[in-house]
Amino acid sequence: MTQSPEVGELVAAIAAVTGAVGYVQKTGRNTHHRYTYASDEDLARAIGPELAAHGLAIMPHRIDTTRDDDRVTLIVTWRIAHSSGQWMTIATAGEGCDKQDKAAYKCLTGCRKYALRLVFCIATGDDAEVDTPTPSAPSKPKQSPRAVLIDAAKAAAAGDAQKFTGWVAAINAQPDRLLPTLAQRIGKVDDVGAALDKLKVTK
Repeated sequence: MTQSPEVGELVAAIAAVTGAVGYVQKTGRNTHHRYTYASDEDLARAIGPELAAHGLAIMPHRIDTTRDDDRVTLIVTWRIAHSSGQWMTIATAGEGCDKQDKAAYKCLTGCRKYALRLVFCIATGDDAEVDTPTPSAPSKPKQSPRAVLIDAAKAAAAGDAQKFTGWVAAINAQPDRLLPTLAQRIGKVDDVGAALDKLKVTK
């Protein structure tokens, strides 16, 4: 990192931006891995007005590029300048992979995003040390009342095919309007088999 001889006003302005911005809400969404993240736009929208208000600007000063097939690595040195004339530089690295022409743009976007986060200590809930976001567990489809009753019958039959077949026939004989109530009650009884036997009698 390099800097101007004096940085007191610059550091005070950075601290003021940090205090004004606080937490940045995440609006980015990765639909494949099912997680949200703070995008470059989220950070720029939150920080931009505060940079202007406190006389700050951040711009790329030097870009070192490495390319390996369709993967690009950038190390971007950013200059953070203050209206007083004070300045400092920091460097951030990023990688991007694209078979077309967007790998470098992806890198530059990532580099700026993390430069803003690091300089202004912005909390977003994202953690770059997490290799792979944990996908949300898919929600289990809700069982129909008939399926609940049949599952209860299967468990109670304990392999007795004759009992199970008779109970399923009794369940299927019930009017659809009664099934939700029956499904609720079956989970509360101590002897499921006895309950199903009564159901069979009253079909």
